[in-house]
Amino acid sequence: MAGRDSTQSDHTTATCTILQEEFSAYQKGNLRYLVRLTPEAIVYVVVGSKQERTLALADVLGCHTSVSLRRKSAEDDSSALLRVFSYPLKKKLLSGSGRSRVITSFKVDKFDSYEQNCELAERWRVAVRCLLAGRTVTAETEFTPSLLPPRPTLLVMLNPFGGQGKAKHYFEDQVMPMMAEADISLSVITTEYSGHAFDVVQSTDLSSWGGIVVVSGDGLLYEVVNGLMSRPDWEQAIKTPVGILPAGSGNGLCCSINYALGEPFAEDPMCHSTFVLLKASLKGHTRPMDLMSVGTVSERRYSFLSFQWGFSADVDIESEHYRFMGSHRFLLGSLHNLMKLRLYRGKLSFLPAEGVDEMEQAREILSQGKGVVKPVHLSHSASAVAFNSGHDDTCMRTRSVSATNGFYNVSSERFEVETPSQESDTPDSQVTFSASSEEERVNCNINNVHASGENLDAVNGDDNRYKNGDSHFLGATVSTNQNNSKSSQQKAASSPPPQHGYGPPDTLLPPMDQPVPSNWVTIETDFVCIIVQSVSHLSDDYFTSPCSSLDDGVLFLSFLKTGTSRRQMMKVMSKMADGSPMFEFGSCGSYVRCKAFRVEPVTPPGLMTLDGEKIDYGPVQGQIHQGMMNLIMPKD
Repeated sequence: MAGRDSTQSDHTTATCTILQEEFSAYQKGNLRYLVRLTPEAIVYVVVGSKQERTLALADVLGCHTSVSLRRKSAEDDSSALLRVFSYPLKKKLLSGSGRSRVITSFKVDKFDSYEQNCELAERWRVAVRCLLAGRTVTAETEFTPSLLPPRPTLLVMLNPFGGQGKAKHYFEDQVMPMMAEADISLSVITTEYSGHAFDVVQSTDLSSWGGIVVVSGDGLLYEVVNGLMSRPDWEQAIKTPVGILPAGSGNGLCCSINYALGEPFAEDPMCHSTFVLLKASLKGHTRPMDLMSVGTVSERRYSFLSFQWGFSADVDIESEHYRFMGSHRFLLGSLHNLMKLRLYRGKLSFLPAEGVDEMEQAREILSQGKGVVKPVHLSHSASAVAFNSGHDDTCMRTRSVSATNGFYNVSSERFEVETPSQESDTPDSQVTFSASSEEERVNCNINNVHASGENLDAVNGDDNRYKNGDSHFLGATVSTNQNNSKSSQQKAASSPPPQHGYGPPDTLLPPMDQPVPSNWVTIETDFVCIIVQSVSHLSDDYFTSPCSSLDDGVLFLSFLKTGTSRRQMMKVMSKMADGSPMFEFGSCGSYVRCKAFRVEPVTPPGLMTLDGEKIDYGPVQGQIHQGMMNLIMPKD
């Protein structure tokens, strides 16, 4: 069979066309298509027709051929295969939208020789891969195998107990096929004990991988982050790109990422999150993300999600007994705690951040419809595992998977396959301004706190709203009382002295046994709950901070205090999914921006959590560190 000449489009189209050929429809007889590759899409049309169909490269995850799939030629067929894997966003029948897998296959049969057809198909694959990697190519580019972008390499940390024990199933059934389509090289470590991920990242040479991906809930990423920050080379280690795929009870960071990108999350969170992560990996894209350092009298840890005390922390930890119920355990825990609705006496201090009014900003964001990405399952931040280094690292098992080592062929019964011919009630609260502290700072690492001299005068955060006595905003009385809680000071003073460690200096925080500076706001009352967070979502259905972004360098503090009724709590809980619960606070709570905070409990021992993990109960303080870590996430 002689080679066929490809037809030419008009001059305007040709100027943006990188490649153009005639291919046959796969398994569709003699139907032929004119296929064009442009910088934005693969466009194909039946020869002789004017109705074009488009595969936007923004939806394409990978491209493979007979060569990359290791397919042998048939005796009576010299054609090669060109297959494109895409995940277009489609509207659902009832409401919303979601991505679904579409395979578009062409028969490359221009030549009589199988080898020549494979060479042509490979030329197309190289061109598509270059565009997916963000490279600039033109019609004059020589598309040879040497031009193929380096394959991204990822270290995957898989918690098989995540998501009611279904994390491994999700990974093997959904994630690995998609990674093979994108031609990602990966090593998989299955965590075998509590603290395993912490031990691995703390001691492993990470230079062999381009990033670390956690397949679990937020708890496993909490281990990874603190493991990176516990290394002597923490400054370099924490810059290792990190990603997460939702396979836990609480998937707050995944939901926050998808929300920031306007990507739907409710229908198939694993598919959407994997798609977003792989698109970023192909281009080598990362985004900076804030970390919050949180210290107690005995240790320092790092958080990417939240600190919680009171109602929400109780629900998170106490519902562990009902883990067999899956995400429904949080509903049961919420109802159980709502019946007793405990109050927690304590003192909350924070350093206000200058900027726009939080409430007005939240109203504007929600009115613009940005909050339309609504999860459907009630969940809460996960409590995965606690630190434990009493196990031998030799039990770590790894495996490598890639498209070239064995492509994952997925049955068409489960996925949509498209050929080019078809589409597929207590005393009132009190707000005080505390006296200035001695010029000191906390400089420490996980499990350690070290105090050293540093100037605190450069602290930003004066806000006239508080100094003017705007009691409507805080729902409290403002005074200039500079007395501190004796019980809290005594507890901090009697604690063992902190030790040296790693990590950046906490320049906004005074030593724990010293009062907060005079430009901080202090509220002493009975609280229902306190949440300090740096992202928009705390879990799938816990959209509590619409103003938060991943690298804004501020914390958002929300709290409910004495006077909150069970009816009001039910109203707040019912609106968690749409991002408007702060509008139900009234005079019993508030939603504010801050740079640092301190919580000094007076109530007898209770529960406090950091990223869903239980921490020591007692005085706690923290501050934001802007853009400390790199998140595997598209830039556009």
